[in-house]
Amino acid sequence: MSEHNDYYSHGRTELVAQLPVGSDACVLELGCGSGTTSILIKKEGKARELWGIEKFPDAAARARASNALDTLLEGDLEDLIDQLPKKHFTHIIAGDVLEHVVDPWDVCNRLNACLKSEGVFICSIPNIRNLSFILALLFKKRFEYKDSGVLDRTHLRFFARKDVHDLFANTGYSNITIGPVRPKKKLSYKIGKLLFGDLLTKGFLVLAKKGGA
Repeated sequence: MSEHNDYYSHGRTELVAQLPVGSDACVLELGCGSGTTSILIKKEGKARELWGIEKFPDAAARARASNALDTLLEGDLEDLIDQLPKKHFTHIIAGDVLEHVVDPWDVCNRLNACLKSEGVFICSIPNIRNLSFILALLFKKRFEYKDSGVLDRTHLRFFARKDVHDLFANTGYSNITIGPVRPKKKLSYKIGKLLFGDLLTKGFLVLAKKGGA
């Protein structure tokens, strides 16, 4: 996905909604883009301190200019984790980021050490077990990459529900909850899930608490 894609300017309201209101939270946003999500967090008073990591220089410059972030690290996520303070963050948020990194298991494991006790990792991850992808694979007989979506050509990893659970369960997290990203209507979602499981789910919203001491 291009660094100039307006995807990086979209505020991730579904992630912000998971943060407690009026908290003394210290939040780290992975792939913070131009800072739009961090602006929402600050506007809603959901963090005392905001950090961000952004790979692309243009987006990082816009995030820096927004003044929403207290600290911004620019570069590859996997290279910057060691610069983060240990046991510092109450929440880490990542909107469609983990599928872009080479080793998301290593990333989640190393970020675990940066969370405070009872800290929470909140993220969204595309669902490869989506009906539209399966039908396209069956009838077109090809794995066709696209400019966005589940088959974004920059995705390095692909996840179904159990893969998402195992990603966090095997890297030191507990109390893992996995639901749909932005279900349109609760009733239709419940009926759809009963009939089709995750086949109608384009992406997962995940909350995972730091496990252990």
